[in-house]
Amino acid sequence: MTKKPVVRSFDSGQGKLRFLLVLHNHQPLGNFDEVIQTLMDRAYRPLLGAIYSRPTLKFSLHLSGPLLLWLERRAPDYLDLIGELVQRGRLELLSGGLYEPILAAIPHEDRIAQITLMSERIRSRFGVRPRGLWLTERIWDSAIIPSLVGAGVDYVLMDDRAFLTSGFEADRLHDYYLTEAEGEPLAIFPIDKRLRYLIPFRPPEEIEAHLRWIAQIGGRLAIAADDGEKFGGWPGTAKWVYDDGWLKGFLDLLEGADDWLVSQTVSEALEDVHPAGLCYLPTCSYVEMEEWALGPDGGRRFEELKGRLGSDVDRFMPHLHGGHWKHFLVRYPEANRAHKKGLALSRLLPGGHGATQARLELFAAQCNDSYWHGIFGGLYLPHLRHEIWRHLARAEAFIRRRQKLKVESADLDCDGSPEVWVSNSRLSAQIQPHRGGRLVEWTDFAGEVNLLNTLTRRPETYHDAIRRAAAQPEGQTPEGIPGIHDLQRAASTDLVEGLCCDQWERAAFLDHFFAEPDPLAAWVSGHLDERGDFVNGDWDWQHTATGVAITRLGRVRTNHEPNHPLFLRKEYTFADDRGLTVSYRMTNQGSDHLRIRFGVELNFFLLGLALGRSFITLGDRHISLDFPISIAGVEEFTLSALESGSQLRIELDHPAALYSHLVATVSQSEDGYERTVQGVAAMPTWDLDLNPGEEWRGQVRVTVSG
Repeated sequence: MTKKPVVRSFDSGQGKLRFLLVLHNHQPLGNFDEVIQTLMDRAYRPLLGAIYSRPTLKFSLHLSGPLLLWLERRAPDYLDLIGELVQRGRLELLSGGLYEPILAAIPHEDRIAQITLMSERIRSRFGVRPRGLWLTERIWDSAIIPSLVGAGVDYVLMDDRAFLTSGFEADRLHDYYLTEAEGEPLAIFPIDKRLRYLIPFRPPEEIEAHLRWIAQIGGRLAIAADDGEKFGGWPGTAKWVYDDGWLKGFLDLLEGADDWLVSQTVSEALEDVHPAGLCYLPTCSYVEMEEWALGPDGGRRFEELKGRLGSDVDRFMPHLHGGHWKHFLVRYPEANRAHKKGLALSRLLPGGHGATQARLELFAAQCNDSYWHGIFGGLYLPHLRHEIWRHLARAEAFIRRRQKLKVESADLDCDGSPEVWVSNSRLSAQIQPHRGGRLVEWTDFAGEVNLLNTLTRRPETYHDAIRRAAAQPEGQTPEGIPGIHDLQRAASTDLVEGLCCDQWERAAFLDHFFAEPDPLAAWVSGHLDERGDFVNGDWDWQHTATGVAITRLGRVRTNHEPNHPLFLRKEYTFADDRGLTVSYRMTNQGSDHLRIRFGVELNFFLLGLALGRSFITLGDRHISLDFPISIAGVEEFTLSALESGSQLRIELDHPAALYSHLVATVSQSEDGYERTVQGVAAMPTWDLDLNPGEEWRGQVRVTVSG
């Protein structure tokens, strides 16, 4: 699509510095209503009301698609107020992807479609078509330029760090520039990092001093663009911004500086100011995002390097590069699995109007929050991950609606080793023969849930801070309040004790061999003495009439023999009644007697389980999962989640010693450190006592209901 040339009538603005305030209000798809309502009351409404009462002030606003959809249902009067400001020319609305995807992480066609859907929704509701676009998480990749141009976008905003990294000097960044792809232009406005850190955390006098400095060096634009939630929604900000008068003082400053400062929308500046020249920006984001993308070791080195730079850190920071955003997909296979599943389903989805709703479900599954983790919970919030898988389930249910059982080999996660993808009109499942023959996805279409949507406990850079328990009181100081990246967070002993890391990725049908008579404590803490090479080993597989059979000739370590040969076959049978049966057959291939314990680890997700409201049922006994449990002689048990109405019934054909515990992570959020239940782990175990050539058979059947 070739854009029409933009005709501009530039003026001098009487020599005034143009102040561009851009607010970005976003809530993840699937967030709790009460959380969004609290932010409405603390930040969104009071901020909009305060600006509304100052008739000379103008600003720009991006409402993310998920929040806009929520507002249409729950707060239409808020949108009416926005519409009034738009009609008066005081407010400009920015577009984005309808479901707030990371644009660089989705296909070109999806970018154009998502942006077009959002722009059309704004046009339909407010009578204007947006010219600008808010880059999700301010992640820039030049590969998205053709998509932006194709969707009719005239400009974006990007952190000044991107310009500094590219080679620009700081005093040239109070302006805007043009970039291009194949000759198609796009305007980029540099966001002033200093203003981002001043507003609203420092007194208005400091903000005024910085604005005057910009004017003195000949800057034409002062661009402040950041999250609207920091005006009352972030810790400590509500009192400071509203009760202590910061917002009033800030707005007084803007109104009282009309002899040298004028507030404008971004599009007005685009019309009035000639571009300062050409720019080409590297793939990057804001520096905190790049730090978060690093693993713990890289994060520590990055922190060490900043410490070594001392007072020169700000001068050299533009030349320090952290991780690529997509490295989150490397660090967290759970995020990568959902991301790549969406891409695979997109390729399978047929064209035509009949697939429109399914396409929208895939777009919803591209909402960014569940694919990364930083200062906010993101990936660590199970209800957000569930929302992604719920939309993937809806899309795939449409694709598979008339399908019989299908088994195929496909490298779904793009790591070079193919998964076995099993699907029919009721379910979709992934088995990884190259990693223990484990089940890593089991999506139940009727329940719209991935029953394996758990999260592995991993080390994080900030776990060091929790261990140090370097907690100090939060709150404001006489000179302002700390920004969200500078908050000091409390760490309790319980949180420190919860810093366990898993030996293997959380999945189902992980096959353990061990010698401990009571493995519960070691298993819960991630220190099980694994005696076999099956749990992460490479298995062979073949298609059966009802599913998949996988086999491995492996080794177990006994007290008498370090490499005792053992043949293991397990067969996945997918039933028509929302059930799955896994049949085990193992044969002692050694010349000696084999005595060892065998356990089948199951990790399951139901939304209520993830919220911590769960129990195990044994007959007529309901046993809480608040603490790890061990029970002997179990032949059947049920995992239940309060409020979700869903259950998993597990049946065993031999009595087993059952061990179970909640899988909980310790992570950081804007409110501090928190323990989050990600799912439930259960491991039935049996004592094996096999003569040479002797065989053991067992069966585990799981049935979903509710």
